[in-house]
Amino acid sequence: MTIYHKTTHMLLHRIHPSFDVVVRPVPNAKLDVVFISSIVDLTRVEDRLLKPLTHISIKRIPNLSVWLNDTLHLASIKRASTVDEALQALLDNSAVLCCSNEYFVVGVQGLTRRTPEEPATEVAIRGPRDGFTESIDTNISLLRTRMKNPDLTFDKFVIGERSKTTVLLTYIRDLANADLVQEATNRLRQVKIDGLLDAGILEQWIEDNHWSPYPQIQATERPDKVAAALLEGRLAFFVDGTPFVLLAPAVFISFFQTSDDYTQRWWSGTALRTIRLIALFVSIFIPSFYIALTMFNPELMPLNMTLQLAATREGIPLPIVMEAITMEVMVELVREAGNRMPQQMGQSYTIVGGLVIGDIAVQAGIVSPIMVVAVGLTALGAFAIPNYEAALVTRMIRFPMLIATSLFGIIGTLGFALIFLAHLSTLKSFGVPYLTPFGQLSLPDLKDTFARPPVQVTTLRPAAYLSPRSWLGRARYRAKKD
Repeated sequence: MTIYHKTTHMLLHRIHPSFDVVVRPVPNAKLDVVFISSIVDLTRVEDRLLKPLTHISIKRIPNLSVWLNDTLHLASIKRASTVDEALQALLDNSAVLCCSNEYFVVGVQGLTRRTPEEPATEVAIRGPRDGFTESIDTNISLLRTRMKNPDLTFDKFVIGERSKTTVLLTYIRDLANADLVQEATNRLRQVKIDGLLDAGILEQWIEDNHWSPYPQIQATERPDKVAAALLEGRLAFFVDGTPFVLLAPAVFISFFQTSDDYTQRWWSGTALRTIRLIALFVSIFIPSFYIALTMFNPELMPLNMTLQLAATREGIPLPIVMEAITMEVMVELVREAGNRMPQQMGQSYTIVGGLVIGDIAVQAGIVSPIMVVAVGLTALGAFAIPNYEAALVTRMIRFPMLIATSLFGIIGTLGFALIFLAHLSTLKSFGVPYLTPFGQLSLPDLKDTFARPPVQVTTLRPAAYLSPRSWLGRARYRAKKD
């Protein structure tokens, strides 16, 4: 096989020889076509690239770039100035035309892509049913379908010394705060890693506090949620190869808001949001309050209730604290087993397994019926939290709170809660305080927190996202209708 140009040798020298690395010299055009057969569309390569080049001679062509654009009826043809740029394009599903002293990159992507379908982790009762996929091009098209805005901006970054993963920093140029965009750019440039295989890895690199259990960046599979976040002045991070998009800044209350809050009438959205906040309280405090009232302060309960609780614990061999921890661990084991089992079996196993094990434990006299009720309420409360990461943290902090309660009673419960609240008050997400807007007492921003007012009332963007580093000069808002 005759290779016409030294540029081809330079390119092949940079990639390890493999069965799918194909070099096709084109005698008429005096070009070498290099592509990776496993990641391109071979039909497009044959019909739209090789066939036109084979039947046309390149003799006395004054401008090769113009000639290629006129000859090859392909949407993407661009010049690569260096061998490194050509190599990256080759690995990025493109074909490379090697000439005497330059390269041309032709887009012939041909990977099989999953079609958009409803996200499994963010089910909406009323709203769009499509979700992001593993293809970054598909995800961008889903966003552009909803955001026909010329100011929609995509800043491209390539992260990973070996994986060369494409990451897109997305924002609306005239809405996003310039300091916020610059901060995100600096953090992305500081990521040093061999391979970026998932958005969760990027999230851990760019978050503010690596030691906090609570997520400071919001992940979503829903294009409508990303579009709504961009309209608020927030940033979105698209990572190639994963269906999850990261949203920043993220505040505590944002993890308890869903698309259903806004697609339904305001009173329905307010009721659902109130139920979720009650579920948060139930999931964290019910076991601890039960232990505190039973062990340390039974006088705070009515006499009939105290006698009833004492009767249910008659013959139970485990101390009440060990009983609670045992039941909580059992619930987590059942939940994790259900998550790892095949989808057709997981849900039924979680329900049936929990009921059977709980019933057997009560009949065997290992735990009391009231403890099963308390642990069941906490499990239901965690399920009602819409964000998986926030729900996971809520489930995990119950265990140190149980220990604090067993040592100091209700004072330990309240003390641990105050310590955790103090920790949340110190957190920031890209410069925005985590407990915004409660800490700043911004009345316009407080409208859309515990309650969801009518859409005619919430016409102002959150001040925190527009000016995250200047809390004194945040009085100017830009209306969502401008």
